[in-house]
Amino acid sequence: MTITLYTATGSNSSQRVEWTLNYKKIGYRRVDVSSHELATSYRAINSFGYVPSLCVDECILSESMAIIEYLEERFPQLPLLGESLREKASIRRICEYVNATIHSAQNRTVLNFFRPDLDEQSKKQLRGDWITQCLQDLSSELCRQSGYALGGRFSLADIFVASIYKKALQHGCQNLPFYDEHLCYVRSDPDAKCAEPTI
Repeated sequence: MTITLYTATGSNSSQRVEWTLNYKKIGYRRVDVSSHELATSYRAINSFGYVPSLCVDECILSESMAIIEYLEERFPQLPLLGESLREKASIRRICEYVNATIHSAQNRTVLNFFRPDLDEQSKKQLRGDWITQCLQDLSSELCRQSGYALGGRFSLADIFVASIYKKALQHGCQNLPFYDEHLCYVRSDPDAKCAEPTI
């Protein structure tokens, strides 16, 4: 089996997939796509022009949640979506909030469309402020049973939450103690820490 992950520097969505692949110990080849390629040659791989894309034996998958759901079903070892239906729904709920509510609105292409009047620094500030506000709203739903986002073990909710928090820090946001503690707790899990993407 040949697996290729198409990613780009700074892509939050790609980091989620890479963290999942690493955690499940799935071998893959990583291909970095440049900004120019995203708008040109990469469209032959993914017509949306977004990363990540995952090529599995010549089958192209796109959209991070769809890719991860595929990986969960095809490689059930070290599950990240929980076991019971309730647990799975709870994890998906957090992931969906991060993916649809937080991530989509701060996406560079979305801001370029809705606020072309803003310079890059202003867009960066706006993106960071949006993520921070949403994370503050989300915090009451997290880490109720342990230092993990949900329940007592590392899950996809941890990956989505930690990745979007790191994106906020990239935008120059102030550290949020609650999310610093969560990230530190996740990194205290040797398997989760070892799997965390460094780029």
